[in-house]
Amino acid sequence: MLAAAITHEIEDALDRQAIRFRRLVVISPPTARKRGRCMCRVDLENGRTMKARRFESEEAARRLFALRAGIEPAFAPAIAQHGAVLLETWIEGILLTELDSEARAAEAGALLGRLHATELEEPPTTVGTRAWRERAAVELASIADAGGLAPAEVARLAAELRRCDPGSARTALVHRDFCAENMLIDGDGRLRVIDNEWFAVAPSGLDLGRTFCRWPMSEGTWRRFLAAYRSATPADPGPLAFWKIVGALASAHIRLQQDPERLEVPLGVLRRF
Repeated sequence: MLAAAITHEIEDALDRQAIRFRRLVVISPPTARKRGRCMCRVDLENGRTMKARRFESEEAARRLFALRAGIEPAFAPAIAQHGAVLLETWIEGILLTELDSEARAAEAGALLGRLHATELEEPPTTVGTRAWRERAAVELASIADAGGLAPAEVARLAAELRRCDPGSARTALVHRDFCAENMLIDGDGRLRVIDNEWFAVAPSGLDLGRTFCRWPMSEGTWRRFLAAYRSATPADPGPLAFWKIVGALASAHIRLQQDPERLEVPLGVLRRF
């Protein structure tokens, strides 16, 4: 069940679009980790389905709607934004995690490359990477305190984080959760990305590092993914070792707090360094 105020916001957004619906089904309830965001399936009176996301603020919903404007339909299209609510296309299909996800890795790499090559209203800039390094150091300390890594492993990772930090990176339009869990194959056999709520303008390496941690691939498949990615964008993401460590530490920190049973996956990535 959603709070009455949130339900009213979603119903008001549908009314503004003159959309008549039968029911709202909560798919992702609001949580502190997601800043209070939630998502519902909307069953329409005409038998069709759409998706409604309610964000933590109107500003967040408006910014995401603007960032997603004009991107290719492989990313589930955003339809409209009203207040803190974003209405999206609902896509039916088979989750990529239930199929041979590595067989579509090169296709996914090219898709991410095209996203990073998207022209933005404000041209890409160069940003410092210090904030990401400092956050990663805090997350590393938290994992060490919980006994997730041995002292020697912690020391090596801390040294590697400092050594690999490029100091600065170019920004692009990034997804921030690009992995097989958020993709499906639709009825026409096309690869679609269905969870697109964390778009931002940030270093492209941030996306690649997170994908490396969130989507376990064999080394050969990762190379194919990167080759396809680089063929689709002229931008150089820079050295990826730093972003892989940053991504793995962020994932491990979240799982330590929310889902300890799945902690070994990001810890395994970190131990490879």
